[in-house]
Amino acid sequence: SITDYMCATLASDPRAVSPTRFHNSVHNAAAGYWTIGAGAHVPATAISAGSGSFAQGLVEAMAQLAAGSEAVLLVAYDGPSCGPLGEVAPSEGLLGVALVLSRVPCPDLPTLRMELVQHAGTDADDVAGPLSQLLAGNAMQPALPLLEALALERGQVLLPAGIEQWLRIDIGHG
Repeated sequence: SITDYMCATLASDPRAVSPTRFHNSVHNAAAGYWTIGAGAHVPATAISAGSGSFAQGLVEAMAQLAAGSEAVLLVAYDGPSCGPLGEVAPSEGLLGVALVLSRVPCPDLPTLRMELVQHAGTDADDVAGPLSQLLAGNAMQPALPLLEALALERGQVLLPAGIEQWLRIDIGHG
């Protein structure tokens, strides 16, 4: 993988890093390629926040909506890690999630209200569903409880958002 190559080369011979491979290794490469390929002239933000990446992506998307964007496309993905990266940030398999979030309420669609909290508490249904259990080894797995809650019309979900921080999401179903 490109990331494994970059880690190994930086550790052994930093001057040998390929510029072509480097530009493909940055965490915003996918957003950049998508905007170029789609001809999109809209802002793109890339977030890397460890196990809290999906929740922090949601926080950023909501901030963009609050700042006036009509809609935000949130895309979160991860693939297998290996080599030095796999030792410090293990991830297995492929997983991608995309949500279109909008400021305009629609009576047939769920609404989300979010709050960052320091303690997870016990008021949310935090039982992992079958999809979450199946993909537990993937770093983007924290996105799945929200998808399961939306599909099963649950009212609340907690997502890891960083060290000792959680994103509590209250879901209103149309």
